[in-house]
Amino acid sequence: MNTKLKAILCNDDGINAPGIYNLFEALHDHVDITIVAPAEDQSCKGLGISIPRSGYIEAEKVAWANGVESWKVFGTPADCIKFALHYLVKQPPNFIISGINNGSNAGRNIMYSGTVGAVIQGTFCNVPGIAFSCTYDDDVEKFKNAQQYILKIVNHFHKHKMPKGTLINVNFPTYIEGKTVGIKMAKQGKSYWNGRIGSDVKLKGTNKYPILDSWDMHDESEDSDIYLLTQGYITCAPIHVEDLTDHIHHKQHKEEFEKVFL
Repeated sequence: MNTKLKAILCNDDGINAPGIYNLFEALHDHVDITIVAPAEDQSCKGLGISIPRSGYIEAEKVAWANGVESWKVFGTPADCIKFALHYLVKQPPNFIISGINNGSNAGRNIMYSGTVGAVIQGTFCNVPGIAFSCTYDDDVEKFKNAQQYILKIVNHFHKHKMPKGTLINVNFPTYIEGKTVGIKMAKQGKSYWNGRIGSDVKLKGTNKYPILDSWDMHDESEDSDIYLLTQGYITCAPIHVEDLTDHIHHKQHKEEFEKVFL
């Protein structure tokens, strides 16, 4: 009897990105995997989906190691998860596992992340998920360094079930000599990469305006993922998307607001 966990692997960097290969390598001996990832880079597409103007979505099977079923989807990460759950698999998997992203999704970067968007789409379909990301640098060895932790994290959240609507956002720090100082359950921080629209004399007279590399930095608590990553920790932040209501504001203003229309 096959008792392996079942998981759909996705990402937002595209099916040919190195991170998803390392994610596969970390899991394939212990997890029954189906891979469904964007055909092209879909970074910063968040939870975006293709709207049905054309009436269809394009997807193609691709070859993968060990004969693992693998598809590339000409759409967003959320499209990939819809395709996987609505069309490909007969029974929901245990997890949606997304990454390994090339760039941190700590702090408010989570709002833009297609890596996390894939996992959010899974939670909307009642499938729990984990997003894995690495702090950005040019060293592809960071993905291999992350491999050793991934199965342990997945097994932990299989044993300790997430509540409905909760996903897990894991970020790996920049490694020093291939090592990390530990792992922490963190709170999602506030700082984030916020590319600004500026000007460039080289583009004067055109209709092009440069996107300038920029971070919005905020004061961070010592249990935030932003802070802990700078200290060399792997961070693991539980994110809840089941109920988005501001209940305090609702309670305080409901009665007064509704009188406006009487």
